[in-house]
Amino acid sequence: MKKIIVLIFVFFSLTASAQLIKVQSIDKISTPNSEIAKQVAAIDPNGDYLLLCSQSQEGLIKLDLANGNSKVLTTARGAGFGTKINNDGSTIAYQEVTFSPEHLLLRGVKTIDMKTGSTLTLQQPTREFQGFDLQNNAVATVSDNQVSIKGGAFTRPLVSNSNLKLLLTINGETRQFTPNGDQFSYIWASVSPNGERVLYYVSELGCFTCCLDGSDMVKLGELRAPQWLDDNTVVGMRDYDDGITITSSTIVAKTLDGTEQILTGDDMIAIFPQVAGKAGKIAFSTIQGDIYIVNFTK
Repeated sequence: MKKIIVLIFVFFSLTASAQLIKVQSIDKISTPNSEIAKQVAAIDPNGDYLLLCSQSQEGLIKLDLANGNSKVLTTARGAGFGTKINNDGSTIAYQEVTFSPEHLLLRGVKTIDMKTGSTLTLQQPTREFQGFDLQNNAVATVSDNQVSIKGGAFTRPLVSNSNLKLLLTINGETRQFTPNGDQFSYIWASVSPNGERVLYYVSELGCFTCCLDGSDMVKLGELRAPQWLDDNTVVGMRDYDDGITITSSTIVAKTLDGTEQILTGDDMIAIFPQVAGKAGKIAFSTIQGDIYIVNFTK
């Protein structure tokens, strides 16, 4: 009887929150037996494949969702952090962490053509690297506050990070962007699909979004590793820890007006969502290294 009551409570908790999207299923995905397949680094915008990495963001494995085929793309350190896939899924961009002879950390950017498998170095390893983004086949990198664009036209605003302070690049000009104040640390930043707002997380304060000039600031609360689902909806994780490890975590969708929907239950510790909004898929991993996909419609 107690078990039934618990199940009813979990179901009520999920259905009682506002329905922003219609969850069709939450499917566990069969993954390769590899340490480079324990966390989702990115999901193809068309929903055709996942990029998986280790729980320390090392390496990338491409996993085709239709047939389950997998391929190791790289074993590079840092490749799973901030990984980008272009709109048609034909190009990915990732960072590679290396070390100098003096043991200083260096970061560069590489791309992979998913049709030919060819790899290009877009940013040589440097201490001054601050961030990158991918638009169509164009890659914009920011290093020492200077933007470099290769592979085509890059028109979107680009948000990057230098020493836990945000930088915003618009029309080739880069400036510091710390709308909550210079005294805070900023992480997990991205620009909305329409290019009009910045989403970010502030240590000690929570998740926020605002316009490119810092106006119309909206606090979204404790929502970590946030991702845009669309121009008005964000998906992130609400996690709790004991000071050492994560003890519970759910995936939450939330609109800019504060309406939210809890997408996962207490039966798993769901972390680090990756969103393919047009494909109706949200991929995430668990603390145990399992991979799931939320299939939804709007």
